[in-house]
Amino acid sequence: MKLKNEFGMKRLLASCPNCSLTSLYCGMIPTEIKSLSNKEVLFCKNCKFVIPVDEFKNALLST
Repeated sequence: MKLKNEFGMKRLLASCPNCSLTSLYCGMIPTEIKSLSNKEVLFCKNCKFVIPVDEFKNALLST
């Protein structure tokens, strides 16, 4: 899957919080999941971890 070309996602210099590899991308992905549609998400190409950016920010702030 070519995330940069097909979906315009940007590769981040951060590690995935789930698998700790540097395969984390940020952007919008086409999906039918209502909680993720029209939202910017973090996506790990390696382990398929997906979370909305706003939800991830809130999780970081609450710790």
